[in-house]
Amino acid sequence: MKHSLLCSAIALSLFGCGGSSSDSQSAPSQPQNTAPSLSGVANNTVKALQSSTVTLEMSDNESDALTFTIEDKPQWVTVDLSENTATLTLAPDFFDIGSHELALNVSDGELSQAYSLTVEVDDNPEQWRDDISLSRAELRGAWSNSANDFNIVFNGYDAGALIIDDTMKQFDYELNNSATAVNLAIDPALCGPYCEREQQAATLRAVAESDSQLRIHVEGLEQNYTVNMAKRSAPTIEDAYFSREIDPRLTFLGQFTANAETRLEAKVSLPDKDFTLAALDGKFDGEYFTVNDPEVLFYNKYLQYGNIGNEREFIIGRYIDRIEPLYVDDNFVVFDTIHSGEVSFPPPGTYDEDDFVGLARLLADYASLSAMYRFHPVNPPSLEFGQKYIGRLSSYHDDSASNTEFDGAVEVTFDSASELTIPLTVPHTEGPLELKLPYEIKASHLLVGNPGNEYKVGFFQHKNDDIYVSPDISHVFTLRRPMGLFMKAQEQQPLSIQSFAGVYEHLDYHNFYDDIFYSVFHDNGTLGFNLRADGPLDEVELSEETTHFWGVHDSRVVFIEYDSCSQATNFSECLSLVKRADADNLFTYVQSLTPLATEGESIIFNYSSYYGGWANSGSDSVSNTAVNSLRQLKKH
Repeated sequence: MKHSLLCSAIALSLFGCGGSSSDSQSAPSQPQNTAPSLSGVANNTVKALQSSTVTLEMSDNESDALTFTIEDKPQWVTVDLSENTATLTLAPDFFDIGSHELALNVSDGELSQAYSLTVEVDDNPEQWRDDISLSRAELRGAWSNSANDFNIVFNGYDAGALIIDDTMKQFDYELNNSATAVNLAIDPALCGPYCEREQQAATLRAVAESDSQLRIHVEGLEQNYTVNMAKRSAPTIEDAYFSREIDPRLTFLGQFTANAETRLEAKVSLPDKDFTLAALDGKFDGEYFTVNDPEVLFYNKYLQYGNIGNEREFIIGRYIDRIEPLYVDDNFVVFDTIHSGEVSFPPPGTYDEDDFVGLARLLADYASLSAMYRFHPVNPPSLEFGQKYIGRLSSYHDDSASNTEFDGAVEVTFDSASELTIPLTVPHTEGPLELKLPYEIKASHLLVGNPGNEYKVGFFQHKNDDIYVSPDISHVFTLRRPMGLFMKAQEQQPLSIQSFAGVYEHLDYHNFYDDIFYSVFHDNGTLGFNLRADGPLDEVELSEETTHFWGVHDSRVVFIEYDSCSQATNFSECLSLVKRADADNLFTYVQSLTPLATEGESIIFNYSSYYGGWANSGSDSVSNTAVNSLRQLKKH
């Protein structure tokens, strides 16, 4: 039991005066007033929903009438005065848990003395309630503790986001039968409610409540949490940029723009159904994003084909009505996509909705939650001319000379203060094609391209970590705004089969699967690609049948599936057959890796793939496509 002793040092000053004459009479001294004091042994630890008393004695040398006060006295503290005794009754509840400094004061009307009494209010699990019912309507929104390091977001349907410190995870949820607990199924990483992997089970329940707060207890996480939560006010967003994921690979940048027309990408889901992407064009007024013309925005308007109930064919259209932000801070954005449904076929009036099992549920309003990383615009970093950088400064280029479309480029060299070079890689050709462009360094962006055809290149940062770059930010109507890591590329050792052969763990795939993916590059030129393991490396079966030929070609590791060169017996023969097929406009699919930088135990690669030769597909023209992105692998 903790106690504190209240005491005061009393200083007594005596003043007098006198003369040297023996027959002078001494004048009587005037009494000097002294400050009163306060003493007592105080029990300064108390549990919530229990009461405790503190008895304090006031004293004064001059026996003056005394007053006792507590500055900004909490409501759970009452004071009873009897002569010179102050009795404090402490009766806190669960929303007073913590350390409190009580500023005490005792006065005689002229002089006063200040004291400080520390009261520790502890939790009291024995008094937790287990009968507090919750509803989706009450939960909907964002809840935070006073330190703002524990936040939880509910969308009012069946999804949410858990934000602890600077980490966010998404979850699905449901109320138990009595609505006194929330069962959470938490994704191990931030990748949306569509991750096909095992979720972590946790339980949340309210153990105390007040008019505007809930005290919640969460079990099943890495540790148990008991925190007081208050509902946050609805967030507002101005020029917020966000992305679904952060890694060196290609990702896409979304954007809200307050009080202006804008466009973003959203995930759309149906209960027990697949999801699709929609490009949303509309206006954000600071509270809601209202979608214009929602019925024409889906890539595939009809999400549900088939028979319902009495085996009659229905075509169900799902439409997005609005986007509603639920939580916004410097690191994360969480929003709801509100959408509804209607029967597109057969025409209304030709059937009775009640006759078809499940039809009403498919047509009901629904919301899918999206949790995003927030990015902040930063000024262009300082550039070293002649230095190669990892950076996606071009999202698309059509090269008429090679009849090849290039989707993305992840390398750039700033040759001078006015010109840059972007290599465009085709895995099985000799040397990259080069795209040279003029550019200007502006205060907040790079302006790249020839006059009349420029585009803005923006730089972004998340949580003061790596810099990311995104081209084509000139206006908000860009449908797909790609983004990638921006950093210096490092000089690499010459590649050979001997230097590259080994086992590589695909770090990027951790965001999508339970299993870990490995590629085994054998020194005989064969590759076991995308081998799966649900545990450590020693569980990988390295003798599994290989699927590709591989070799070093033009400073790149090129790997080709056996199906692309079924007559070949080694990499050289396979590469020759693929080149010949490409020249004859036959179907060609080749992939390659070029190491660019090392970060810790991982290596960042330029991953390039090439699809070519559609002459036999019945198309009038041949369309070749080269795609570049970044991959991060760890060599074991």
